[in-house]
Amino acid sequence: MNATATVTRRFILALLVLLWLVGTLRAFALWAHDPLYAYANSYDQTRYTNCFHFYPDRPDAIPPQQNSPQAPYSDYRFIATGDPMCYWSSELVFTGATAAIWKLGEWAGGNATHDVRWVGALRWLALLAMSIALSLAWLRRGDVRAALANAALLPLLFADPGNTLYLNTFYAEWTALLAVYAVFALTLLWRDAPYDRRRFVLLALAAFLLATSKIQHLLLPTALAVLVLALDRLRLGRFAWRGVALALGAVAGFGLQFAQLQRDGAMMAAIDQYNRADVVFTALLPVADDRAALLTELGIDPACAIYNAHHAWEFPDLPENVCHGLSEFSRGDELKTLARHPHLALRLAVQGVLGLDPWIAKNLGQVEGGDFARMSDGQPSVGRVLHAVPSLQLVLLAIPPLALLVLLWRPGLRRGSRALDYATLTVATMLATLAITVLGDGLADVAKQGHLVVGAALAFALVGLVAGLVRDRGEARR
Repeated sequence: MNATATVTRRFILALLVLLWLVGTLRAFALWAHDPLYAYANSYDQTRYTNCFHFYPDRPDAIPPQQNSPQAPYSDYRFIATGDPMCYWSSELVFTGATAAIWKLGEWAGGNATHDVRWVGALRWLALLAMSIALSLAWLRRGDVRAALANAALLPLLFADPGNTLYLNTFYAEWTALLAVYAVFALTLLWRDAPYDRRRFVLLALAAFLLATSKIQHLLLPTALAVLVLALDRLRLGRFAWRGVALALGAVAGFGLQFAQLQRDGAMMAAIDQYNRADVVFTALLPVADDRAALLTELGIDPACAIYNAHHAWEFPDLPENVCHGLSEFSRGDELKTLARHPHLALRLAVQGVLGLDPWIAKNLGQVEGGDFARMSDGQPSVGRVLHAVPSLQLVLLAIPPLALLVLLWRPGLRRGSRALDYATLTVATMLATLAITVLGDGLADVAKQGHLVVGAALAFALVGLVAGLVRDRGEARR
């Protein structure tokens, strides 16, 4: 290696370290903030903390599993409860590791109350390790642009409060973010790599972790695997190993989630009932011209039209107890209704896209001790910019589909390219996540449940921008 090459390599490594350091410092500013900055507690978090019997540190008179959407809690403690229901998810990797650290602290004579920031630290360290490993792998392949673009995601995207507000929580959004990042990165990194058992296992594991992160993602890695298999088949004339690895992990994850959906118990029944109520009253009714007539068509008491746009938790009692016929409503009924009334489907699709704003969820408190208080303006976020300029978010969401159309024309499916693979994975993730969110939970919480949609679009735009700048500088030098 000549002197010029050595200097260049050192400069690139220094730049990578700078990106990782800036990203970590930015995340640390939110992670360490006092009072705590995080999304408030809801029933979603309890499904995971149930598995290890720890809950927010509150007065004994408050039921441990009671949600508190107005503000997050920084202190947790172990509480014995009679509810054995545990929600299976790859999120339990972080939740379980945190519980183990807390238990070790107690055995060592520490306090019975524990800081939630432990789970935030574990989450960030996992992401940082993944970012470092991936950029170094790109460098070994001689792709400086990919190495820098990958590292740049840490300060520009992952350290943004739109993501880091999930650090000090027990929501599964961060786990899903890590899993989809791993699926994308490894699929692109090993696009032309020969079969290797370690690579196969890691890619299959990433798909499994994504499928098991949240029920809404149970089919996402399967869709991605089918697309990768098709792209390789068209380009190589055969099914390559990376698509097979994704498919294997996806099928295993789907199997676990399918088994979970068959479980009996109050938690699963409540989730199903609340989701059906949200589909009817936050999605279908608001886009209907005659709401009472639509409820009649669905076999639900038409008098329940008064609950139009109500979330399930806003009903005076369990939704099925309030609205006769809701218990018989199914996903099949939903799809049949949208097929019979295409104008409702179109309106719902538009409302779903608009519902992604704001990227930083607004229906949960973000400041400990507050009442639906939001973090200070001292924590900059691209989410605030997108919310202030809604048209900018629509442009952002349009970038990956438009790029995919261009890449389908040139270089085309037969020739293919890594950029084409990336655009295909991004568009599929955006469409699948948004569709499952809206069809599965209505418009009740699109911004939070569809968190990956805006994140995937942002990542695509940032990677393209950084890669373009690096290429332009290289061409200028030449």
